[in-house]
Amino acid sequence: MAKQEFNTIGKNIFEFRYDPIISFYDWKGALAEHLIKEMGFDGFRIAQNRIDLVNPDEQDFLVFVSTHNAGLVFENNSDKEVIKGKIDKFLSALEKFDKFKPKKIVRIGARWNLLLHKRNTTFGQLKDTFESYVVQLNKSPYKNFKEDLVDIGLPLNFKGEEYNYNIMHGPMDQGQALTQFFTNKLVYFDNSGNVKSEIPKHGFFFDIDVFKIELGEIDIKKVKELSKQFVDVGKEKFDSLSSDFFNQVK
Repeated sequence: MAKQEFNTIGKNIFEFRYDPIISFYDWKGALAEHLIKEMGFDGFRIAQNRIDLVNPDEQDFLVFVSTHNAGLVFENNSDKEVIKGKIDKFLSALEKFDKFKPKKIVRIGARWNLLLHKRNTTFGQLKDTFESYVVQLNKSPYKNFKEDLVDIGLPLNFKGEEYNYNIMHGPMDQGQALTQFFTNKLVYFDNSGNVKSEIPKHGFFFDIDVFKIELGEIDIKKVKELSKQFVDVGKEKFDSLSSDFFNQVK
């Protein structure tokens, strides 16, 4: 079987924030039991103002609910249909719990962290392409620096009527990716403490947070609708930008 041309690892976070629910302290235990039953979890942690649900043998998936926010974290997963399905199941479970009634939604966001490696492409090629095609440092005051440029990234913020984006992207090596973004050692490292073989040595890194703020009094059904849109939009932006970027790599 031929090796795949591209190798991707992904981490996705879906979160929605709301005005603090003070009564959460009274029924957080009942909510934990409800979510365990509805979603099939068998591991949980309850802190003063937050519930975390995770299965001991599936450390790549976490659900959380607190006084002021709720969401999911997916590790080493870039399948948007799986992600949207679990978000839908989680929000449906919350919807069935009568006491969970946020008054105002402050923020909804879906954040993708993705590292894409193309076979037979070096880190140097990625850095050179990013400098010349995206950042164009040859046209900046930094072009006269004699020192070697060893790291490069580009944060961008976009604001629109339908979506807002916070984006950071650039070439990244494995060590930096695992230190800053893909930090769950139970997912990315083996039992001996070594990085798993499927984790790329380097690649094109893309961090995008698609979000909207101050949504007011909307119900969970609307949160579901927006969550799917935001996951789709984030993945579409990554696919478009990474395809365009690798077409420029020489």
